[in-house]
Amino acid sequence: MKKSKEVDAYIAAAPEEHQPLLKKLRAAVRKALPSAEETFESKMPVYKVNGEWFSAFAWRAKGVMFYICRTGVVDGFAARLGKHRSGKSCIEMKPSKALSSAELESLATEMLAALGKLA
Repeated sequence: MKKSKEVDAYIAAAPEEHQPLLKKLRAAVRKALPSAEETFESKMPVYKVNGEWFSAFAWRAKGVMFYICRTGVVDGFAARLGKHRSGKSCIEMKPSKALSSAELESLATEMLAALGKLA
């Protein structure tokens, strides 16, 4: 997968506290979806397979947001995600009492593995 210079710039422009997680998410998505196209759309990095969005991530005022663009995959993790699920496909990656940073990253990796089977 070819790296997008726009995604490089997006991560570099993010607040310093978000950059390590954004880099980890990028690496995890690229590993799970090696045939995906890395693009920059809707003001965030997007990973497309055969022209369809499969995953994305973004930094916002409330923290890093991670998107698994297949609702069925996210539904399978709903109980474990709890309040970290925001909408149909968005996961808030901000640690809480319920889930640590490590647990959130592990869930993201598991969801990407499930997503990779659909690609």
